[in-house]
Amino acid sequence: MVHDLIVIGGGPAGLTAGVYARTRNLSTLILEAEQAGGQLSWLYPTKSVYDYPSYIAIEGHELGQLFVEHARVSGVEVREGETVEEVRRGPKAFEVRTSKGVYEGRAVIVAIGNGPFNPRVLEIPGETEHEGRGVHYRVRDRRSFKGHCVLVVGGGDSALEIALEVVAPAKEVTLVHRRAEFRAMEKNVQAVQKSPVNVLFNSELVSIEDVDGRLDAVVYNNMTLEKVVKRVDSIIINVGFEPLQTKVERWGLELEGARNIKVRPDMSTSVPGVFACGDAVWYPSKEKRIVTGCGEAVTAVISVYKYLKAPYWA
Repeated sequence: MVHDLIVIGGGPAGLTAGVYARTRNLSTLILEAEQAGGQLSWLYPTKSVYDYPSYIAIEGHELGQLFVEHARVSGVEVREGETVEEVRRGPKAFEVRTSKGVYEGRAVIVAIGNGPFNPRVLEIPGETEHEGRGVHYRVRDRRSFKGHCVLVVGGGDSALEIALEVVAPAKEVTLVHRRAEFRAMEKNVQAVQKSPVNVLFNSELVSIEDVDGRLDAVVYNNMTLEKVVKRVDSIIINVGFEPLQTKVERWGLELEGARNIKVRPDMSTSVPGVFACGDAVWYPSKEKRIVTGCGEAVTAVISVYKYLKAPYWA
């Protein structure tokens, strides 16, 4: 079967593309390497999302599954656990090869988000030894920290949101940031300031020690060199991610840097018939938000429709 459109990536942008493609009766296949719903479902499932219109607050997994349900009800075929290895133009359509098969599509939308990545580590004594045994890099379920004394390391939006996510079930939450001020949205900063979260500025976690079944987090103030030892049950490290190499470099698309796909205002790429949207794309003043990715997906679908219907009559 030759699909009208193949969408690579099943996060919010890719699923939105599928929904809007079906409004134009385009047969659509979405290929997702992990779990449909994207990072909302598999990275931040119990984190509350506050900036998606129409929802004052909604958990990531719930929002992600609403995207998936909408796409499937619209008639989109969604395949999970299929990593795209190659995209190339065939005689009549694009051939998209995955780890499980080959699919054909008359047009392609790339919506792979930031791609696969590993959490950035601190490389401090005791970190590797306690990974999965008190040291974590993401929160799969905030309820697992019930009654815990928790130390969160980081100063960006994700770190602040993690601290706010676990502060209710936890006994105590301490947020360690190596600078004198946060690099996060004002809304998150104000929320932390109003919360019971204890903040240690100009501070760095330098080692982790096992003591009586709990952890001693050794923290130094990088201005005064004062040493603080926090006895905790859990340490959550969120200091960014190290992107892994993707196959997008082999697909013939013009990139900005190592992995960001350059797009025009209509979300077209350097390859005719291939479009892109979401966190995978780059253009001046690009903002990586769920809502902007979804808007780009709509634009990409409109461009796909015009491409397939050329000469476009409207």
